[in-house]
Amino acid sequence: MEYKKLQTDLVIIGDGVAALALAYLAAQREIRTVILGKGLPGTTHSATGLIAPRPDYLISDEELVQRTAFECSRWVKLFYPQILKPQRFLIPIGPELPYSVRTFRSLLKRYDEIAKIRLTGLGNHFIISQTHLEKMEPNFRKNNINGAIAFGEWTVDPAVLLKKLGWETSIYTDFVKRFKINDFKEFKIHGGLIEEVIALDATGNMVIKISNDRGPLVVVNATGPWIKDVCARLGICIDYQLKTGVQLEIPGWYFQSGVVTFGSDGKYLVCLQKKGVLQVGPTNSDLSGHPDSFTPSDKETEYLTTALRNILEDKRLPPHSFLKHGFRVKATAVDTNRPVIWNHSKAGLSNMYSLHPGKISLALLAGDEMLDKVISDGWLAKPRIFMGNPICLDGCQKFRNEIKLLFLKIQSLFHLVYKTP
Repeated sequence: MEYKKLQTDLVIIGDGVAALALAYLAAQREIRTVILGKGLPGTTHSATGLIAPRPDYLISDEELVQRTAFECSRWVKLFYPQILKPQRFLIPIGPELPYSVRTFRSLLKRYDEIAKIRLTGLGNHFIISQTHLEKMEPNFRKNNINGAIAFGEWTVDPAVLLKKLGWETSIYTDFVKRFKINDFKEFKIHGGLIEEVIALDATGNMVIKISNDRGPLVVVNATGPWIKDVCARLGICIDYQLKTGVQLEIPGWYFQSGVVTFGSDGKYLVCLQKKGVLQVGPTNSDLSGHPDSFTPSDKETEYLTTALRNILEDKRLPPHSFLKHGFRVKATAVDTNRPVIWNHSKAGLSNMYSLHPGKISLALLAGDEMLDKVISDGWLAKPRIFMGNPICLDGCQKFRNEIKLLFLKIQSLFHLVYKTP
């Protein structure tokens, strides 16, 4: 058996977008980092590919939308035009809209204002008439779709994004080492601190021993829906909920643009036309079991196909298949789409953290916040290198945020109650 000993400051468990973004930012701060992952398709691979601030989040968290727009611009600066692509999306104006057209336009007007930084090359939203829409998108239903709301967003192939981010991280050869592992052999703990991480590589022929010659290690668990598995290995109980998102792949050519429609529960669904197939999803269901034992159900298939048939002139669909499914971590302590950091000092491991970015577009923000937290806790004495102007996301702006949203909420409720067209 071959043994490899490494000295590092930071051990990141996982190799998804949160893990790679954290390693990338740590390398920029000259923090020695080791990434341990299994190289398996995870949550990032299962994303829709739409990197956007999400205008529908405005009602609950305007600050988050504003910050997500800024984070979107960071991704664009990093990876445009290599892998990020601007795309026009249409929201069909019909009975599927959960609110009135005026409400949507009020929402998108505010969205354009506070998320303007993301709009480079995209432009503001606009209305497409029914006549024009029929020429643009002949497969839309003719009798009850009265035009569309058009807006621009950035899209990316999630697998390509991970590959590109991994390549960017690998450039920092002096600071980042990445290993594909089979499993962990041991976490050596002394005095409430993890002093050494021992893992077996993917070949089963090499044992990797990781410690820190400068002080305690910092260990960050960024394994997404498998965070609980890693914590359980260390006797840590962590509380969060899982949501599952299923996407279908339907053969054929249906739309020229990206389409945002809505399911029977009012949740938005993305339709992305690719070469020869239409990607439709995601669902948003509670998952009570383990991610490894999940099997998509007929209920999820019906949910997606019904939403698609509602906007198509020809409701017949060819045989289709599940494209992919993913899982989303939702903290139980607070309902948020912001990054979440758990410190496990109460469980007796002060130098271990778990990290979830909230959304893929916030992975860089999550990495910045994670490093700042570790530094403020005294584990790493490194100066902060911040990319851009900070926007408070710690909740202390909640009251001001709600006041700013009050007018929009009243306006939305007015149009909903009186069914304003």
